[in-house]
Amino acid sequence: MKKIDSHHHLIEEAGYVSMLLRTMDRLGIETSALIGLGPLFRHLFIRKPYDPAYKADNDAVEKVSHQHPDRFIPLGFIRLGTDGPETVTELYERGFQGIKFHIPLERYDSKEFFSVYQRVCDHKLPALFHTGVIGLPQPAPGEGISSFNMSCIHLEAVAQELPDMKIIIAHLGVQDYLTALTLIRIFPNIYADLSGSNPGWRANIPLDLWKQLLWFPDAHKKILFGSDVHEAEIGEGITIYENIITAAGWGVAERKSIYYDNAEKIFIPR
Repeated sequence: MKKIDSHHHLIEEAGYVSMLLRTMDRLGIETSALIGLGPLFRHLFIRKPYDPAYKADNDAVEKVSHQHPDRFIPLGFIRLGTDGPETVTELYERGFQGIKFHIPLERYDSKEFFSVYQRVCDHKLPALFHTGVIGLPQPAPGEGISSFNMSCIHLEAVAQELPDMKIIIAHLGVQDYLTALTLIRIFPNIYADLSGSNPGWRANIPLDLWKQLLWFPDAHKKILFGSDVHEAEIGEGITIYENIITAAGWGVAERKSIYYDNAEKIFIPR
């Protein structure tokens, strides 16, 4: 079954893009939403000795997406409290097709951030929000890193104020997965991916519980496939998705929604 990976990070390894493309071909991933988070996330997921010649930031993502326009959907990284609405417009004009919000300096529902969100809406860009506890690859004292600022409940106010904004809760809120499930059930413009390390947070939820968690009508239309791991681990992540889909009692139509249709509606303009 063809897939769209709605959450993948560019990794600072020599030859990573070539390896990723081969993995995508092998696993039926048609295109991936690609993210570069910059220097605070240096060494993220790397398996080889670090080489400063390879960077993972907005510039690098732009370059890769231009080289492979049919395979990657570039998401521009915005740090709320540092970047303003003008950065959203700059990224849009450079061809980025969505925004990734991470490590904000205040809560996601801080009033000062709504001008940024409005600009995202003006450009009709989907927004992927990191949620859950964050562990940086290396300590960053003085940077104001707070997982509380990224709690998914803070996205409720964003969805209320901007009902046309396509919001994706990354990692289903991790420790706040019940809140995230409630948000995607109630708000038409909120979705979630189940991405994360393997087996990661998902291992704390018994498989037989997923049917109860995903009880609401059309729950499969609010879940996206996302990897958020090294390319070598994507296959294992798909197995986890398959186990959850089976546990939820879903069939071919629901799998197609999760792996492809939902992301296509959000990321690929018509």
